[in-house]
Amino acid sequence: MLIDLSVCYAQKCNYHVSGKVLDVHHQTVPGAIVRIVDNSTGAAADTSGNFSIAGVCPGKHTIVTEAMGYKADSISVTVDGDKTLSITLSANNMLGAVVVNGQKVHDELHTVSQVELQGLALEQVRGSSLGEALKELPGVTAFQTGPTLFKPVIHGLYSNRIIIMNDGVTQEGQQWGSEHAPEIDPFTANTITVIKGAASVRYGADAIGGVILINPAELPTEPGIKGDFYMIGESNGKMGITSGSLQGAFGKKLKGLSWRIQGTARKAGTFRTPTYYLTNTQTQEGDFSADLGYTVKRWKFDVHYSEYNADIGVFAGAEANSQALLDSAFKSPKPFCPSYFSYNIARSYQIVEHDLLKASARYTFDNNGNLEVDFGLQKDFREEYSADLPPNPGLANIPELTFQLNTQTLDIVYTQPGKNGFSGSCGFTGSASGNIVQGLFYLVPNFRSYNGGLFYIERYSVHKLTLEAGVRYDYRWLQVYNENQTTLALYNETYTYPGNLSGTIGASYELTSRLSVSGNVGTGWRAPSINEMYIDGVHFSNAEFEIGDSALKAERSVNTGLSLKYKSNNFRGSIDAYYNIISNYIYAEPTLSYTPVYGVFYPTFQYTQSNVDIKGLDLVWAYDLVKHVTFQSKTTIVRGYNESIHNYLIYMPSDHFQNELIYHYDKIGRLNNPYVSVENVSVLKQTRVPPNSDYEPPPAGYSLFNAHCGFFLPVKKKQSFNLDISVNNIGNIQYRDYLDQYRYFANEPGVNCTVRIKYSF
Repeated sequence: MLIDLSVCYAQKCNYHVSGKVLDVHHQTVPGAIVRIVDNSTGAAADTSGNFSIAGVCPGKHTIVTEAMGYKADSISVTVDGDKTLSITLSANNMLGAVVVNGQKVHDELHTVSQVELQGLALEQVRGSSLGEALKELPGVTAFQTGPTLFKPVIHGLYSNRIIIMNDGVTQEGQQWGSEHAPEIDPFTANTITVIKGAASVRYGADAIGGVILINPAELPTEPGIKGDFYMIGESNGKMGITSGSLQGAFGKKLKGLSWRIQGTARKAGTFRTPTYYLTNTQTQEGDFSADLGYTVKRWKFDVHYSEYNADIGVFAGAEANSQALLDSAFKSPKPFCPSYFSYNIARSYQIVEHDLLKASARYTFDNNGNLEVDFGLQKDFREEYSADLPPNPGLANIPELTFQLNTQTLDIVYTQPGKNGFSGSCGFTGSASGNIVQGLFYLVPNFRSYNGGLFYIERYSVHKLTLEAGVRYDYRWLQVYNENQTTLALYNETYTYPGNLSGTIGASYELTSRLSVSGNVGTGWRAPSINEMYIDGVHFSNAEFEIGDSALKAERSVNTGLSLKYKSNNFRGSIDAYYNIISNYIYAEPTLSYTPVYGVFYPTFQYTQSNVDIKGLDLVWAYDLVKHVTFQSKTTIVRGYNESIHNYLIYMPSDHFQNELIYHYDKIGRLNNPYVSVENVSVLKQTRVPPNSDYEPPPAGYSLFNAHCGFFLPVKKKQSFNLDISVNNIGNIQYRDYLDQYRYFANEPGVNCTVRIKYSF
């Protein structure tokens, strides 16, 4: 008998298999799981679709790549050295929310629940604002002010409790206002990831509610030019949107240098409910961004610039010149203002501008660890104009309120390579901000703040188990420059928040090849924002009088989450449950009184704080009924309880159910991935509110039907068309949403047909 002596000696398993995962549209597929079947090793593709598997033995291997919403891909590869692969996945079904199984999309926190919009799911919401698009994800709803302004709500938490990372930079703007939506053009995103749960350890003190990651596509490396062009039209508001991008890379002597330019223009007229127009809800927007990157040996340099510009009309039916008239407006089925269509924005309105300049450098060490430095400069500018002209004609063109926030941010992060099952990251994050407030009215004072934090995250993976822990220290300094409204004397007040710790500990375990479980406990804190402490006046863009409290304390959160994920050949599903205990929770409480300002009466809100519990669950599942037919369901349930008053917590999202039947096919003639779907969205009435706690009780629940169809059409090599048509609120149902600031005055928009055309080359 011959004996193969080669098996008696240890193999040198030191090769790397790396590469990129793409879809058929040449878009990256972040979060795809790439694994080597014979030894159960693998990796998750990062936000740019890149993956790397270390410690691969020589020989022939079967490599399987999987991602929810795509067909699994299996290839055979002979490894006799380091290998670089390009893997292409084709769509399997039309799942709107990609729930990542096992490995996580983002490298920093593996045991905190995450969901993502990418690929076709993202294409189907192109043209929507960031907050409106994220409503498609389980566990995410939106606080809105009319039909154009949406602020994301994650597990019942919103505003300054959620951090938005725009291309790796913490978005800093006047986000404290309920109608101050994120100043971001979603067309710049290749993927949008939502971390649902406490992420303060990695991203900073304000992330007790979660983090939204806006990830652009990686700059190209192959020489040549390619691009995308969108044309979108909507029937409600007669909105038109165009967006386009060009990108390329150089070769020869300029190899390693790449670039991208992108721009968006949007214009909408008055939006309409089933029976009347929402007068003065027009909007127009113009955005631009540019990127330049250079890669040489171990170094990678990137420069990014973006600007956002929007003029936004404020609904004309939200003001009244007497308390009796305001009470009548609350109870009237229709607003008292005239109903007509126009593209011209009248008073009241707001002008919003946001500029971002980012420079980053990354160095990769011999051990594959890397050090990255990101520096950002931001300017956020906002003007608000009231509905009525000032008594002095010379002040007609001066805004009632002007805000300008200038921010500098610095992030330094070292990511350690995986070795003996250990991996992790550590770093420093810091920011400095200054706000200047001008105008005819007082709302919040000028201020300056400095923030700094140190964090360390470590994880250990062995076989099917991953353990993770992290800790963070933050220091915050705030100085307020105020004026005594009686004596007009100027004075300063300083607040410091030293020694505040955040922490996280979690684990994930693959029970079987189909079933996995993960859990996490995290604690974080948040200092009160400037408006919660000092606001005292009319917020014209949402027609409210707000009063702050400078004695507010910092919030402290302890959030526990548990996730269960299952995947078989024809069924995919996940359950995320959470329980969040927050002490000193800050919110604006209706006083049930009215404040007159120059003859106009406004509902009044006072900032206060309580100890609260917020718990809930997100359920997502999809089942392939027969070949080409899939049923998918998403359920979001949130429960909030105010321990301080022993009653329910106001402004919690209503129970939300979304069910969709999808017919999808690989190919019909020249059409690739054609699909047709019918969807029902049902939202229950919010009955869990304290009695007599609001100006009007929560509105009735509602049930809407929507439809979708589309396809992908290759034209020539690397050229293609995408067509997507959707109709929302097919029945033209009249309804109001509990989390809409204008639910006191008006219904939500009626039927809306959207046509999206994309040309790629």
